[in-house]
Amino acid sequence: MIVYITIIIAFCLLQLVKEIYPKLHSLIYTIYIFLFLTYLTTSIIIPFINQYISSVPEAILPIVKLLLFSVILLFISQIVEELLEDYEYTSLASLITFTTKAILLIVWLQHMKQFYEKFFSVMGLLS
Repeated sequence: MIVYITIIIAFCLLQLVKEIYPKLHSLIYTIYIFLFLTYLTTSIIIPFINQYISSVPEAILPIVKLLLFSVILLFISQIVEELLEDYEYTSLASLITFTTKAILLIVWLQHMKQFYEKFFSVMGLLS
């Protein structure tokens, strides 16, 4: 509920700034988006994840953490991409998307390194 109230208050303040100082509106809007994302991540998302992460079996805990990291990073990337596209920075938005996908690919490949080594060693034994 407090998130909705924060959004409504921020919307009213942004409308006020848009009418009074239209040139500052985009800067204040961008700062607000990043502050709000930080607030949501630190006060709602991370405590929620930590609360339910203890119920995950120890064997799949690294995979669950990587999945949650991937989802959160993709959501944040999508929000930043849409923000940049609103300001007509489409090339920078596509660069953000590409970088996010590259980061996720590298993280998952590093995590799966032990699996690939075991898999290829078994495949080498069979041939």
